[in-house]
Amino acid sequence: MGDIVKVTQDGPISPLERVKRNEEAVTAVAHVVKRNYIKKIGDKGYLMVAGAQAVGSSLGYTTAVESIRYVPPTEHLPGYWEATAVVFDHGIAVGRGMGGVFDDERTWSKRDHFARQMMAQTRATGRALKGVMGWATALLGAEGSLAEEMPADGPRMAQDASEPVRALPTPPSAPKAAKGNDGPVRRVRSVLAGVQAKESKAGKAYWRVGLEAQDGVTEWFTSFEEVTASPGVLVEVALKPYRDGEIVSDIIVVPVDEEVPF
Repeated sequence: MGDIVKVTQDGPISPLERVKRNEEAVTAVAHVVKRNYIKKIGDKGYLMVAGAQAVGSSLGYTTAVESIRYVPPTEHLPGYWEATAVVFDHGIAVGRGMGGVFDDERTWSKRDHFARQMMAQTRATGRALKGVMGWATALLGAEGSLAEEMPADGPRMAQDASEPVRALPTPPSAPKAAKGNDGPVRRVRSVLAGVQAKESKAGKAYWRVGLEAQDGVTEWFTSFEEVTASPGVLVEVALKPYRDGEIVSDIIVVPVDEEVPF
């Protein structure tokens, strides 16, 4: 019995050929994805939704948010933002995913509703992509769950934790500016190009924040506070002088209705 074939715009394609093409597509973007879109949580690396979108694009997938709504709290559940996203393959819906952000989440409970709304969309997009190309995380050396799905201190569910949870090092306090670095805070608006979790030689956590410049070059700044915004959104960043450069003192996601249309 011959191979089962799938008809595409390029003609019939066998399962073996499709696997080969998929591996080549993932390999083509693996370097960029590993460098910018793998987030360290605990002692494991998790693919960010922006990285999943990069991989999905290489495989010919596109995504769209299908619906979003706020569900008021009830006697048994807190309120939450809920979104549904769709994955398309050449215009045909091949996957859907639902994501939510609850009002009592430790990381999000004090954030504005627009921030929770956008994170719900991000999580829904990640779930939809995971359903059609979750296998790609293995090729990238990442865990099966996406970074935006995980608690800040690592996996707490049995299916995600293969060993006892290790607590993250206590984030360091923002360092005091050296003398002569008391200049004014500079505020800029830019697209968030990437966030990289790092650790100093002394074991202190910090984050590298990439902002897209007008010439297409990504400028990187250091933040001593955890950055939870996802790459690809418009942000307003406060930069304050530190030593011979600047560090991030605050970062907020710009609401959709404030973004400048292109």
